[in-house]
Amino acid sequence: MRRSLSVMTLSLGVLSLLVYGFAQHRLSGLTRATAAPELLISLPRFAQVLMAGGDRYLAANLAGFRVLVADTGRMRAEDYAVQAKLQRDIAWFNPVHEDNYYIGAAILPWNGELDAAQYVLRRASDARTFDWYPLFHYGFLFYHFRKDPATGAQWLLKGVPRVSNQQDAWALQNVAAAWIEKGYQTANAATMVGAMAEHSPPGAFRKYLQVRANRLRDLAALQDAATLFQARQGRSAKKLEELVSAGLIAELPTDPLGFGFGLDAAGRPILNSGAAGTQ
Repeated sequence: MRRSLSVMTLSLGVLSLLVYGFAQHRLSGLTRATAAPELLISLPRFAQVLMAGGDRYLAANLAGFRVLVADTGRMRAEDYAVQAKLQRDIAWFNPVHEDNYYIGAAILPWNGELDAAQYVLRRASDARTFDWYPLFHYGFLFYHFRKDPATGAQWLLKGVPRVSNQQDAWALQNVAAAWIEKGYQTANAATMVGAMAEHSPPGAFRKYLQVRANRLRDLAALQDAATLFQARQGRSAKKLEELVSAGLIAELPTDPLGFGFGLDAAGRPILNSGAAGTQ
């Protein structure tokens, strides 16, 4: 009996070696995928939790490790789609996961997975009430990718109460003010920046916001005058001085930030290009 078991065991061992060798031979002739094997598949969420022993936080960490070690230099569009699915899963398992939202913001939107990036960052923004960075990245997606600076600015402002460092709070509000200038009609932007100044504590930054609001009011007045000039003259003004000579404004305003005002190609008053960096 023992002899027959030994022969059977030996036979199974030999058969296993033959099967392994045959499989290796067949696989050696196949073209390998460009992606790292960690991102070739994405299991359903219930399966990931089941494999993690029912612990969704462990499931999030295991999926996060797969994303973290993936070689993005060899990834294709379909590989980023798998990564996006994994990062959505991580955000669902554990929205507080810090690495997930950092990686999501840094990689996903730049590789065709904007919706997934927004999902990850929105989940992180709601869960990490102590952290303003997810709100900043979330707002940036609207500003840069959605071409919607107005919405982006609103998300930045939601992050201000979470900031513990005053310098960071000022920086965040300054960026929000610049996006507001780009995303709203000039007069409305002036009102909003002015409101930001009123709600800021007394000091240099409050005065700075008031200056930005005032220059927007001056720009709005120039734009109204330019519109009236075109209606009366049947053409756009070629120089801002024409608005003064036509009696539409008493004098040209002085930009308190020193950049000045100008006209775009359509004859509409704008802040000079030197102010682009501050807008």
